[in-house]
Amino acid sequence: MKTIFEAKQHLRDQYRSEEGFVGVGIGRHEDSEALRVYVADAHCPLMQRLKNNATFEGFPVIVEVTGSIHVFSA
Repeated sequence: MKTIFEAKQHLRDQYRSEEGFVGVGIGRHEDSEALRVYVADAHCPLMQRLKNNATFEGFPVIVEVTGSIHVFSA
């Protein structure tokens, strides 16, 4: 069985070029580890696909709308 860190990397590699993908992290859901996927808006196709598939490689998937994230230099 893969670790959650391996699943996170695989999910990121699989979806990072998808429209609306912002990022992926690790969190908790009902006392177990979960993958947290961040998307730009609630209407992007990726959001709908991930909502329909509640797990990825055996780990629960929580989808959160964050909007676009921009990096600013100091």
